[in-house]
Amino acid sequence: MSGKKIDFKAKTCYNISEGIRRNVDDLKIFFAQNLISLRKQTKITQAELAEKINYSDKAVSKWERGDSIPDVAILKSIADLFGVTIDYLITQHNDEEAIIEQTSYVKEAKRKNHFWIAVLTLVAIVLVATTTFVVLQSVIPSGRNAIYCFVCPLPLCAMMAFIFSAMWGNRFLTFLSVSLFIWLVILSAFFILAFATGEYYPLMFIVGAPAEIITMIGFKIIKIRKIKK
Repeated sequence: MSGKKIDFKAKTCYNISEGIRRNVDDLKIFFAQNLISLRKQTKITQAELAEKINYSDKAVSKWERGDSIPDVAILKSIADLFGVTIDYLITQHNDEEAIIEQTSYVKEAKRKNHFWIAVLTLVAIVLVATTTFVVLQSVIPSGRNAIYCFVCPLPLCAMMAFIFSAMWGNRFLTFLSVSLFIWLVILSAFFILAFATGEYYPLMFIVGAPAEIITMIGFKIIKIRKIKK
């Protein structure tokens, strides 16, 4: 009898451990499938994902092969990055449309947040410029105040657009904001010199052409490097 009890206990322990092992293996597979789908939906590489969560791309590769699963802290970072929950990452989703719908919702929410951040920043710059203009007009009335307060800050708007687009990974808007910044700086310098000297220097705008070419070449090189990676 005692021998049968021991065998029964051993078999029970084995079944429990085997069940746990299978559950862990399932979690690895589910996580791998979800991670691949989310990463492809957001159009980032394994190296880019690794960089965003401060991990190695080799570890990301192991996760996507189903060889291992990260700890809870890293799962939380990945979930926050893609705008999903930890439970979503480790749950099986047979319907590919569900994953697409989830990532589409996240993209739309982020897009709206980016829009309002940009609008609020622009409103803040306009308020500061208007306040400065009113103060200058009350102290030193001049037609130049409008140029100083509303034209000169335009390069700052382009610079903020560059910072936001670079942070949010929008390559086209990043290039557009750099290009806009170049021309607005030249425009501001043109007006400042015109008011300071009383003469116009239209040839200044020729400088924008080589600057624009350099910018285009620079973005082309960056794109080639990313493709090689």
